Amino acid sequence: MPKRTVIVPDSLAPNPAFSPAVRVGDLLFVSGQVSVDNDGNIIGIGDCEAQARHIVSRISTIVQSVGASMSDVVKVTTFLTDINDYPAFSKVRGETFPTDPPASSTVIVAGLVRPELVIEIEAVVNIPD
Repeated sequence: MPKRTVIVPDSLAPNPAFSPAVRVGDLLFVSGQVSVDNDGNIIGIGDCEAQARHIVSRISTIVQSVGASMSDVVKVTTFLTDINDYPAFSKVRGETFPTDPPASSTVIVAGLVRPELVIEIEAVVNIPD
């Protein structure tokens, strides 16, 4: 059975409640990321595109910490609090994955952990050899 390794990049503040990512074999499971800085301040209040960009940056940091890149992302799940934010999120997703996009699910939810947050993204990554 593959060993389970918790991944916490040095540049991200640790959270005692959950791991930013867990590696099992050649797969990396990135926890749902929201648009907060290392002090817990929300980045981009009321702006889905700004929040999405910050989240992608966080995910990229996690992915790069294991020697992978965003092109190695094989699945993303996105949670939006408002369907009207879908075009803004879709724009950022298209820029992040311009060719061969990963499998993707988008779910509209009633809310996230803090009311100012409008988007959360989690990812699965196939780490290259």
